[in-house]
Amino acid sequence: MTRLAIAFALAAVVGCSGSAKPTTTSGGSGTPMLAKKVSVSWGISQQGDMADLYLQTTDETGAQVSHELGRWKGTCAVATAAAGMNALIAVDCRTGGTGTELQAVQHGGDEIIVMKLGIDEGVAPDPMAREEVKRIKIPLGAKIEAGS
Repeated sequence: MTRLAIAFALAAVVGCSGSAKPTTTSGGSGTPMLAKKVSVSWGISQQGDMADLYLQTTDETGAQVSHELGRWKGTCAVATAAAGMNALIAVDCRTGGTGTELQAVQHGGDEIIVMKLGIDEGVAPDPMAREEVKRIKIPLGAKIEAGS
């Protein structure tokens, strides 16, 4: 009986003595890959010379949430933000050579800020002239990618 108790104790010590290291999948750089991702895209509902805009977030499970951004004047279409704006995605609402551009910008690790900027053809856009429209929370540390 004593030998049996010693054998169990010895087995427990041997089984616990090895330090198990957690395994992670890395992207080749030695850093763990993020477990979550969020894809952002625009939702545009054009109605005449006005458009209802939405920022749509889709997580890795396919769950989508539409964040209402209001009604904007002009014909709206997905655009490319000017260099230096650090925008993930942009949408322009134009009436002739003027209008408004909305940009989705990552802020910190847990939110996206939608910013608006006036458009005037022939005038270089100023990143400091942007105004905040809405803040949208996302999971902390989620990888954000621009959707189509």
